[in-house]
Amino acid sequence: MPELQRLDARHAPALLRFERENRAYFARFVPDRGDDYFTGFAARHAELLAEQETGRCHFHLLVDDDGSILGRFNLVDVADGSAELGYRVAERATGRGVAQDGVRRVCELARDAYGLRRLVASAALANPASLAVLRRSGFTPTGEVVLGGQPGLRHVRDLADATGMSADEVHRVLDRLAAAGCPAWISGGWGVDALVGEQTRPHRDLDLAVPAEHESAALRTLAQLGYVVETDWRPVRVEVVADGRGRVDLHPLRFDEAGDGHQAGLDGTSLRWPRESFTTGTIAGRPVDCISVDQQLLFHSGYEPRDVDREDLALLRRLAATVRNG
Repeated sequence: MPELQRLDARHAPALLRFERENRAYFARFVPDRGDDYFTGFAARHAELLAEQETGRCHFHLLVDDDGSILGRFNLVDVADGSAELGYRVAERATGRGVAQDGVRRVCELARDAYGLRRLVASAALANPASLAVLRRSGFTPTGEVVLGGQPGLRHVRDLADATGMSADEVHRVLDRLAAAGCPAWISGGWGVDALVGEQTRPHRDLDLAVPAEHESAALRTLAQLGYVVETDWRPVRVEVVADGRGRVDLHPLRFDEAGDGHQAGLDGTSLRWPRESFTTGTIAGRPVDCISVDQQLLFHSGYEPRDVDREDLALLRRLAATVRNG
């Protein structure tokens, strides 16, 4: 598994190889470093290490199992709890989630190891992949910038509020529930992304529908993972929280002989989950059980939508149109 390592002297040969092999690829998105960068690489590397010692910068490399470098993830201009994030990933590593994984890891380091509270990052409009990585990693666009003469967007992420659930945590929860023999179907924001097949935004929690007869086992399993009950509205729902990792919102369903699920409502009513609404999707490349586009659209109706709900609705409507059009 690739390892995020803090830059040191031993990385110089592999880093020079990384920059040479990807020079033409990087020049498609950012200005070329120029020949002087490569001829004076040893001196430049020493300067970076000296700068890192001052605490004004933190440089990191994502190193593959064979010692080759997959990407650079740097925090520069560190001051007053804030820093600028910059990264670049090898051409051979594109399309594998390497950039998003590296950004996630360096954000965690920034918060937990360096005590930073806020990160700023920019990406060119001509680089939609980088813009998507920032959006999926919790960065919010704040304004236009010029990068190497090209238009771009500046983004900000508040690390102090980074309490959303990662895809890794989602899989950890699902794996433990499966091991306990508890079926679970994802709804809510993660459920929308499961249908889309990729993470489109940060998610505060994981909404799960579980058979009512497995609710107690599910809560015991989540307690073993460090989740504690915060909101108990049983039999309607129960929400558990693990500090720094996220929330799980359990919705118990009672299934009838036809296979339809029924969820109790606060007003004594019952919400029907039709048998055909239970389907599958994908999160971080792994199949998961979730609910259908039509059921998600139903759940997103009947209340005033927030900005994130509008984003989810737009995705669901595009998915529904795709299904209708074959």
